[in-house]
Amino acid sequence: MNESPFTFGEARAAAHQASQRQVDAERSRIEAVKDHAATELAYRKALAQHMTLVRADGVAWSAAADLARGNSTVAQLRYERDVSAGVLAAAEQAGFRLNADRRILERLVEWSMRRELAEGGAS
Repeated sequence: MNESPFTFGEARAAAHQASQRQVDAERSRIEAVKDHAATELAYRKALAQHMTLVRADGVAWSAAADLARGNSTVAQLRYERDVSAGVLAAAEQAGFRLNADRRILERLVEWSMRRELAEGGAS
């Protein structure tokens, strides 16, 4: 690890890399949102269909949801929905972490600039 201040070129490259990581994280979050929405839709449709089937068999509405959730297809879709929610939450946390990393980088660049000026511009 380099302990010396950033040169202008190093600071510019580090800022560009941080910006690119942020863009990549935003794209990943968009994909996680789309995936979560799709899994939520599939789960809700299957749940509603199975509730209707269970109700058609004479089960009371108050018990229909619980019985429908016990269906293996509905349960699998709920699992997939829950996993996609976790992936989305992780993508959001990655975005927060990247924002914090960029703020740290900005402070290091400022420190490098101040140190360079304090040393009389010698590199």
